[in-house]
Amino acid sequence: MYPTKPDQPEQQELIDRLMFAQANEAARCYEEKVLRSVADANIGSIFGWGFAPFQGGALQFINAYGPKKFVERARELAKKYGARFEPAGMVVKMAGEGKRFAD
Repeated sequence: MYPTKPDQPEQQELIDRLMFAQANEAARCYEEKVLRSVADANIGSIFGWGFAPFQGGALQFINAYGPKKFVERARELAKKYGARFEPAGMVVKMAGEGKRFAD
């Protein structure tokens, strides 16, 4: 009923799309003060919607990836898959200042 297309994306591309979309939204929530702390974002992302626990949480994923590299990869994904992957303003600013998420 749903045949597999012969041209499939690489596994890392799929992983990046899933991880970056979630981490970026968590950063937007933190930026908009929907979340009170980095810890809340990390714990909430793991226990709330099941973000990959081995990553330490959504904002920790950005820290571990490196904000500068995260912004670069997010922009690559945005070119391919749309504006939802555009990096959150806060992450862009942090990347430029060499900062990371911390409470």
